[in-house]
Amino acid sequence: MLGIFTRTRTVAAAVLAVALMFTSAGIAAADDIANDVDETIDATAELMTLNVGGANGTTTLFVQPTGGDGKSGCNLTGSTTLGVSVASSNPAVATVSISNSTFTACGDTKIVNVTPVSAGTTTVTVSQTSNNTGATFNFAPATFTVNVAAPANTAPQVSVTGVTNGASYQVGDVPPPGCSVTDAEDGPSNPAPTITGTLDPDGLGNVTTTCSYTDTGGLTSTVSATYSIVDQSAPEISYTISPPDPDGLDGWWTGSPVLDWTVAEGDSPRSLALDGCEDVTITADQLATEYTCSATSSGGTAGPVSVTIKRDGNAPVVAYDSATGTPGDNGWYVGDVTATFTATDGFSGVAGSASATATSSGDGHAVSIGNPAFTDRAGNTTVADVVSSPGFKIDTAAPTVGDADLSGTEGNDGWYTSDVSASFTATDATSGVASTNPGIVTSGGAQGSMTLHSPEFRDLAGNVTGSGAKSVAVKVDSVAPSVNLVDGPDDGSSHYFGSVPAAPTCEASDATSGIAEPCTVSGYATGVGTHTVTATVTDEAGNTTTVSRTYTVNAWTAQGFYSPVDMNGVWNKVKGGSTVPLKFELFAGTNELTSIASIKSFNYRSVQCENMLASDEIEMLTSGSTSLRYDVTGGQFIQNWKVPTAVGCYRATMTALDGTAIEALFKVTK
Repeated sequence: MLGIFTRTRTVAAAVLAVALMFTSAGIAAADDIANDVDETIDATAELMTLNVGGANGTTTLFVQPTGGDGKSGCNLTGSTTLGVSVASSNPAVATVSISNSTFTACGDTKIVNVTPVSAGTTTVTVSQTSNNTGATFNFAPATFTVNVAAPANTAPQVSVTGVTNGASYQVGDVPPPGCSVTDAEDGPSNPAPTITGTLDPDGLGNVTTTCSYTDTGGLTSTVSATYSIVDQSAPEISYTISPPDPDGLDGWWTGSPVLDWTVAEGDSPRSLALDGCEDVTITADQLATEYTCSATSSGGTAGPVSVTIKRDGNAPVVAYDSATGTPGDNGWYVGDVTATFTATDGFSGVAGSASATATSSGDGHAVSIGNPAFTDRAGNTTVADVVSSPGFKIDTAAPTVGDADLSGTEGNDGWYTSDVSASFTATDATSGVASTNPGIVTSGGAQGSMTLHSPEFRDLAGNVTGSGAKSVAVKVDSVAPSVNLVDGPDDGSSHYFGSVPAAPTCEASDATSGIAEPCTVSGYATGVGTHTVTATVTDEAGNTTTVSRTYTVNAWTAQGFYSPVDMNGVWNKVKGGSTVPLKFELFAGTNELTSIASIKSFNYRSVQCENMLASDEIEMLTSGSTSLRYDVTGGQFIQNWKVPTAVGCYRATMTALDGTAIEALFKVTK
C-alpha cells in the first residue's frame, strides 16, 4: 500500500503554480479532484506499479480548492455534494473500486482500491456522477496509470501430509499419507506420493513416503518422511457368564453357569499366545473357585484376568416346632396363633435366622398354619406352606351385629308417633353367639330425635361385642301439637248481620317435630245463622289437633210496608201506571239502619189473582222520584214504585242485605 500523502509547503507552492497556469491560459479555474499517488497536483497522470499475484494498490482522492472561479474557499459548502465514479480502461490488467462515491466537504477523502489481474498497463480515471454545488470541478489531477508486471519463476514448495517423519503409528490407525505442492507460477497441486518399506505378516515395520514435483519452469523439489507402524496395544481379555449375574444370594449361582473366555488381538493376531482361558460349564455345587486367563502378543501381555464362581442348588429343610396364642373359652383361641418353624441347610447354610414364625390366617374349628419361606445363603428357597402345624380352634372375631328392625306407629317424614322398639340380631360364623339373641331396646317414652344402641353380645369363644356396636337413629313425637284461635267471634256469642267480628287467625306450636304446615282456619261465615269456626294443625310427625268455636249471626228486623199499603194478605188496588210509595224500616236489634246500602234489592213479579182475599184501594199515590231514599223526617225508607200498566196481580218485595224481606200484594186495574 502506498504511503499516506502529506501536503507540505512545497506541495502548496506547486498547487499555486498550477492554479496560475490555468488562470493565465484564460480558463476559469475550478476546485481540483486529485490523488496522492505522488506529491504533485497536475494534469499529468501519476504511475502506480503492481505485480501479478501481488498486493493490491490504493490511493486517496481529495478535493483541493483553487479559488480561480471567482468564489472564495471551497465549492462544497453547506449541504452540497459531489458524486464521483472511477473506471479502469483495461479491467483485464487491473480492476478498481471506490470506498464511497460522494464528497460532502472539501476535507472529505475517498479510498480507491486497485487489484492487479495480469501483466499490462491500464489508465484509471475519475468522473462526475452528480453535482448540486452550482460550480465545476477539475478531474484531470485524479487520473493515474497502473503498470502490472509478471513475477519471476520460483521453485515449488513440497511437503508430506498425513504422516510425520520419525513418528510411530498404531497399526490400523495410520493416517493416509499424501503430498502438498504450492508454486507461485503453477499454483497448488496434490501429486500422488511414493511409498516404500518392509512389513511383517501383521503389517508392522518401517515405511517411507516420498513426494516430488517439477514445475513448468523446470525446477524440482523432493521431500520424504519415514515412520513406523507398530502394535502399541496388548491383547484384550474378556469373559461372559451365563447367566451374567449370580442367580442366587451373596454371589452364589444356584443353576449351572457357563464361563466363556474371549481374547481379542486384532492388530497382531499371529503372535498371540494364551495361558488358561478354558471355557467351562459348572454343573456341581462348589465353594468359591477361581478361573484365570493370560495372553501375550507383539502388542504386550494381558492378564491374568480372574473370575470366581460358587454354586449351591440345595434348599433348606423345614420342620414345625411349637405354637403360641391367646386362649379364650371352651378350648378356643381368641387371637391369631403363631407357629414356630426351624430350618437346616446342609451346604451354604440358612440365610438369616434358622427359626421363623408364621401367623394363622382366618378363623375356624381346625386352622393349620403353614411354614414361612426359608432361604439359604446361596439363594435357594423353601417356599411357604410346605410344612403345616396341627389344627387349632380360632375365633378372633366378636359377634357381628346386624341392622335394627324397628317397630312402632309410623307417622310422617320418618317420625314415629308412639314408642319405638329396635331389635338387634347378632351372628357369629365360627363359635356361635352365646348371648340372648336378638337384643331389644326401646325409646322408653322419650320424645324427639334419638339414637338406639345395640346391647352387648358374646360368642362361645369369649369374644365380646360391646353395646353400641350398631345404632339406629329414630324420631319419636307422640304428643299432638297445640293450636289456638286468635280473635274472631267468641264461642257461644251472637251478632247481628253486618256486625260480625273479622275472621279469626290461629297460632300453633309443637315442641318436638315442629309444625308441618301453618295452621288453617275454616268454617268462618258472616251470613245469618249458626256457624262453627275450626283451627287445625298437623306436626311433622303427623299428629293433628283441632279446636273450634260456635257463634250465631242474627237477622235484621224489617217493619212495613206502612200506609198507604195494606199488609197481611190484602190486595192493594191501584190503577195501572200509578206510583205507590212503599215505606218501611230496618232494625239490627234496637239499632235502626238508615243507609240505602243496607237494601239488597226491590222487585215485583206477576202472581195469580185470588178472589178469596180482601182488597183495599190505595188511598194515596205519589208522583215523586222512583229512587230508593231514606226520609230523615219520617224516619223511614221510601221506595216509590211505578206499578205496571198491565192489568193483573203482582207481589212487590223488598230484600235487605241479610236476606230479610217484606212483601205486599197489588191488583192493577184500568
